[in-house]
Amino acid sequence: SNPFSAEYDRLGFGRIEILTKPGTDRFRGQASFSFNDESLNSRNPFAPNRAAFQSRQFGGNLSGPIISKKASFFVDFERRQVEDNDIINATILDPSLNITRFGLAVLTPQTRTTFSPRFDYALNASNTLVGRYTYTRSERENAGVGDFNLLSRAYNTSTSQHSFQLTETAILTPSVINETRFQFVRSSREQEGDNSIPGIRVLDAFTGGGSSVGLSFNRETRWELANNTSWALSNHALKFGVRLRHISLSDVSSNNFAGTFTFSGGTGPQLDANNQVVLDGAGQPVFVPITSIERYRRTLFFQQQGLSGAQIRALGGGPTQFTIAGGNPEAGISQLDFGAFVQDDWRVRPDLTLSLGLRYEAQTNINTGLNFAPRISFAWSPGSGGGQRQPKTVIRGGFGIFYDRVSEDLSLQANRFDGTNQQQFLVTDALTLGLSQFTLDGVTNVPTVEALTAFARPQTTWRMSEDLQAPYTIQSSISLERQLPGNWTFSATFINSRSLHLLRARNINAPLPGTFIPGLPSS
Repeated sequence: SNPFSAEYDRLGFGRIEILTKPGTDRFRGQASFSFNDESLNSRNPFAPNRAAFQSRQFGGNLSGPIISKKASFFVDFERRQVEDNDIINATILDPSLNITRFGLAVLTPQTRTTFSPRFDYALNASNTLVGRYTYTRSERENAGVGDFNLLSRAYNTSTSQHSFQLTETAILTPSVINETRFQFVRSSREQEGDNSIPGIRVLDAFTGGGSSVGLSFNRETRWELANNTSWALSNHALKFGVRLRHISLSDVSSNNFAGTFTFSGGTGPQLDANNQVVLDGAGQPVFVPITSIERYRRTLFFQQQGLSGAQIRALGGGPTQFTIAGGNPEAGISQLDFGAFVQDDWRVRPDLTLSLGLRYEAQTNINTGLNFAPRISFAWSPGSGGGQRQPKTVIRGGFGIFYDRVSEDLSLQANRFDGTNQQQFLVTDALTLGLSQFTLDGVTNVPTVEALTAFARPQTTWRMSEDLQAPYTIQSSISLERQLPGNWTFSATFINSRSLHLLRARNINAPLPGTFIPGLPSS
């Protein structure tokens, strides 16, 4: 009921904490199964046929005693299998290089499995141990397919997570309770596609060629250790504790490492049914707007005729641009943060509670400074007769400072795009673009990163500012709760927030008048 508790780093209305006692008296359990099939559903109006679909979900849980009134267990299992589909609606070329509409429903099977056992054990009359393990794995095939994306763009994804939690609660004295919590999480995310050939992007028509992601993955290891002590002292409820968290991650992203050719619309000479240039009365070619798919068709047709790249471009063919990424696809980061708090809930009178707290936070990868966060709040029930009657009105208010952590993702981005790890190349030179050979089966003679040094794009270098500080928000609130007749309750809350040191990306090389510095990297 105290949104401004110093125990938490975020403002929280309506928190719920559940404590359970080990040694349940009897076995309990349940099981479930659900099923759905395409025969029970209507056809997707954008699909040429009723696409295959089936969904199966089953699971259950079981709990019971191991040692009566001393140890108990709980285990939960669920598996979901969905044979879903995505619809391709594109414009492509048939084997005779005729422009034709293409529609296809592609199966994209998905599975998700969760398994979670829990063990509660009363070590003695004063100590209780709770252990829990959770395993989750999700898989999907043919991701990246649908709309303009053809089947060759498909890639498979999988995510898995192992989570282990351990909690030990000790009753040190009748008025002092200590709780120690430890959590270890190991998670993995993988994407695997065939990016051995470049992608072909024909605007407003289709995207084909190889997959954009190749082999990419993310590995994360997180652990958290916390210790809290609660002390009931007269009309004071004291609580203090510390928390330590650490994350280490390695990320590999090979997006567009095989390159992408782009075809866009424009203008070109008009062609007749035999692909001959139409001339006007003066014997000059008639120029007309052409679509991106027409530019692509002309490229394939005239390359089959043996024309050079310059000749094909003069006839309205040839790719518009080629982009490719190179360098080191791997980046990693580790980060540690610390938090400590002390909280006093003081029952001044039976109808008035005053809460005072102080929290301190720090983290690596930035200059943390003195991140102290004071908190104060109250709860008052006027008209309760000094606590003798059940209150019908409660007024709550509070004020506090709440710090945000600077995400490890920002540090990872600064490591990856430091100006040397990865490079981007953009080619619009007609001579270079004309060297590649296009067929319905793909592209050959693709320029390599080593040969494109002259086409390297100026890199946007990301840096973490040396004086970067953790953002924080100053929040205050006042609320009124009133119990009304007929089991109705009225509640009104006013919240005021002011945030400082918010994070932003700033171009420090912005060319203001008289201040442009050539060669200065951006961040």
